[in-house]
Amino acid sequence: MLQKKKSILIVIDWFFPGYKAGGPIQSTLNLCNALKGTYEIFVLTTDTDHGTNTPYPNIQPNTWLPNIVPGIKIFYCKKSSISKAYLTQQIEKVSADFIYLNHLFSPYFVILPIWLKWRNKIKSTLIICPRGALYDSALSLKKYKKLPLLFFYKAIGLDKFSIFHATNQREKNAILQFFPNVNIIIADNLPNTNQLPFVPIEKIMGTVKCIFVARIVPIKNLGFFLKALNNCLAQIQLTIVGPVENESYWNECKNYIQQLPSNVQVNYIGAKNNTEINGLLLQHHLFVLPTTGENFGHSILEAFIAGRPVLISNQTPWLQLIEKNAGWDVGLHQPEVFTQVVEKVASYNQQQYNTIAVGAWQYAQNFIQHAQQTNQYSKLFL
Repeated sequence: MLQKKKSILIVIDWFFPGYKAGGPIQSTLNLCNALKGTYEIFVLTTDTDHGTNTPYPNIQPNTWLPNIVPGIKIFYCKKSSISKAYLTQQIEKVSADFIYLNHLFSPYFVILPIWLKWRNKIKSTLIICPRGALYDSALSLKKYKKLPLLFFYKAIGLDKFSIFHATNQREKNAILQFFPNVNIIIADNLPNTNQLPFVPIEKIMGTVKCIFVARIVPIKNLGFFLKALNNCLAQIQLTIVGPVENESYWNECKNYIQQLPSNVQVNYIGAKNNTEINGLLLQHHLFVLPTTGENFGHSILEAFIAGRPVLISNQTPWLQLIEKNAGWDVGLHQPEVFTQVVEKVASYNQQQYNTIAVGAWQYAQNFIQHAQQTNQYSKLFL
């Protein structure tokens, strides 16, 4: 007699086919696809993408759909239906062995399940993945909302009835600052494993095409890079990809763009679906992201997968990149180094550029192979 699969209910504000919330959607989709052969997977989410009120086309809301992502049942909750009572009803109906939460501060998709567990309304094992929410750079934004919630979590003893999922040692350290006695399991983010053969791009000495792929918010630090470009002498093209989530910050960035010298051309093309990103990366020489804090950085990995070197801050898990011949990770106290790296890549001839581009591609291949061999997630869902 076949043993019944254990079930996991993943509760998340935004999910596939959404893409505007960035990395958490990709991380969760990769997790679902990796575990669906071993567990029965349910996803409870909303029927709109991040920052929009328009429902996904051709998706029926408020019912469990088994075919949007093969092997996964997804419930797209209509925005007008979202309430404590309605979501509680759906959570109780699934009655999953595990409930997996993303982030820490969503009223309905994190706080509500925590409250239900605390009040003994559900028996599921609760697993929480903060996804970088406890890093100093993340907590510095909207402190007035986040710190009272963290105080509430401590008051109810969240660490006594939850397991925390950290995606690296740095995140584990951040969790321990607030919940020193909690059970923490480290399991790396699961990557996109679909890597195509290396595709070269023409490289003309004295020119470089850069691409920035991220939400337009202060933490992604686009303005920092724009200011670094002010001192460049080479012919530079910068393509900016991502949704504008902070209008005042975007206006600040546009002011920086207007002040750039004529040798620097900037093109903002808005938010793009994940299926379009690889093609855009292949049209550029250098991926840039001077982020003030990144828990994983799926867009960084996508650049490596495409065989494109990166210029990023040292506030991500992707470090010692020069040694790995895959790019540069630079401290944010060194804006002049960002300028120097852009100039350096611009100066490369075809052979010099190909060397580091292939190095980035190889780095991704090695990472994917290692990730496929790990079985860290089995420790989370015991």
